[in-house]
Amino acid sequence: MKKNKIYSLTLSILLFSACSTKEIKKYIIKENNETNQTQIDYTNLGISDINYTNIKEEIKPTSIETTSYDELQGEFQGNYELLEFIDMMVNVHNFKREYLNKIFSQAQDYNLIPQIRSCTSNIIFGKIGAWDRYKSCFIYDRNIERGVNFWNEHEDALNRAEIEYGIPAKYIIGILGIETAYGTNFGKYRAIDVLTTRSMLGDRRANFYKDELEKFLLITRDIGLNPTEIMGSTSGALGYGQFMPSSYIRFAVDFNSDGKRDLWDAEDAIGSIANYFARNGWNPSISKVAVRAKYKGNRFKRLKTGYKTKYSLYRLKKKYHIYPREKFYPHGAVSLIKLPRGTYDELWLGSPNFRVITTYNHSTYYGMTAYQLGELVEAKRLKNNSY
Repeated sequence: MKKNKIYSLTLSILLFSACSTKEIKKYIIKENNETNQTQIDYTNLGISDINYTNIKEEIKPTSIETTSYDELQGEFQGNYELLEFIDMMVNVHNFKREYLNKIFSQAQDYNLIPQIRSCTSNIIFGKIGAWDRYKSCFIYDRNIERGVNFWNEHEDALNRAEIEYGIPAKYIIGILGIETAYGTNFGKYRAIDVLTTRSMLGDRRANFYKDELEKFLLITRDIGLNPTEIMGSTSGALGYGQFMPSSYIRFAVDFNSDGKRDLWDAEDAIGSIANYFARNGWNPSISKVAVRAKYKGNRFKRLKTGYKTKYSLYRLKKKYHIYPREKFYPHGAVSLIKLPRGTYDELWLGSPNFRVITTYNHSTYYGMTAYQLGELVEAKRLKNNSY
């Protein structure tokens, strides 16, 4: 009788062990159809002394790429212009077709993306007070403080740019403050969306943007960036200084000597902006970019104004009684600049270096903002350092 009880107990234990082992095999592994990953389900094991660490080491989750990009997909699927462009990039620049199909399959129609209005888009140029509204988009206390901090952090690179290219640090600072607020805003739209839409969907400047798209892909390949992750402007401008890809190719420099021209690197951006100004005719011997002028009256309408204008300073003095408010040696023709304010027009005289600044963005207001922001950041920094 005792032997029979022992036998029955032993048999029960063996049966229970077998059942338990079967349950482990049933629940230990399962396939997640949504993520295509092998996962371990610990919650249903029902055994407290199982060694989970060993299970994790033996069975590692894997990610499996199931999407094939043999053909173009997504919102631009079947776009013959884009298909021809892909052929060109494969044949001329040796891109992998599947890589380009994958990139453009993820591109979205920029026209269908909700647009974010910029500060300057609400300004009516030429109207009373327009200058005050424009400059307030870029010249404000927080942005000036950002400029001081950026200058302090990158002082060595800014000093070296001034030595090598002859461009004062404050004007590089002015550009960076307008374009990206010193790296706090590289843009709100994916460059791949903007450039693909503008080049492939009938934009009046489609050929221009197609060239920019080509250069954008070459840039991202050269510095190892994913084209679908790059943010830029509404025109596809890139990096700290918001260079269009064609300007990137022409003017970007490897200022930190790491073997890459990377305009998302502050040091490379500093050197590249300096190089841009130098190659567009900056004259280091001109001590002042612009000076305030005095004239009779509150509103100025006697002569044409703007960054494109060129007048003899001598003639402005003698014939029109327009005088600089401080000593000014422009080394060439001056631009006559009108800045409409609430109750009067400010009149300024711009040197040839002012016109160089406006090659970066063809706007009188832009040029004056870059100039004034740079001056204010420099003054703030000197004041801070004097304490």
